[in-house]
Amino acid sequence: MATQVVSPIDGVKHGDNSPIGGMNSGGITPIPDAKHNPHIIDLARWAVDEYNKEHKTSLKFVKVDYAAQQVVSGMMYYITLEAANGGLMGVYEAKVWEQAWISSRKLVEFKQILPNA
Repeated sequence: MATQVVSPIDGVKHGDNSPIGGMNSGGITPIPDAKHNPHIIDLARWAVDEYNKEHKTSLKFVKVDYAAQQVVSGMMYYITLEAANGGLMGVYEAKVWEQAWISSRKLVEFKQILPNA
């Protein structure tokens, strides 16, 4: 029987042969223990800071909930994180494109996915 996993990134069911399970070029791969991965935490903090600069807001990074990566010309990171907005907690998704060999990062997308509570 094939294993089916619903991706939090695209909401699609992926079976055993899906690129989400491996590191194929272009496939999205979950990052094990992303909540405690120092690089992912650094990227999440950076994404919140960049969003604050671009939108003149004052979100405060709290923690990483989930992350996945995709090999592109560099690495695309999909990070689900929690941040505080005036004392209220919200859940956000950040999409960060990193080209480590030239020390380049770009915040591709940052959006709230669950309301402040």
